[in-house]
Amino acid sequence: MANTTTNISITATAAHVVASVFTEITDRMVKQYMYRKTVSELRALSRLELADLGLTYGGIKFAAHEAVYGV
Repeated sequence: MANTTTNISITATAAHVVASVFTEITDRMVKQYMYRKTVSELRALSRLELADLGLTYGGIKFAAHEAVYGV
């Protein structure tokens, strides 16, 4: 019986580790998607619209990175 309990405990810990790895991968994928989407949407704006936001074409990637990942 002791071996069964130990195996269940190890399996539960392994399952938790696997779940947290998948959560981290999913979070990274979502952030990469949001970054690419933000860059794409900002690039679709005119220079005047970007200027209204206080941006230039050269600052699009920085602004998208800051918006998605923070500073």
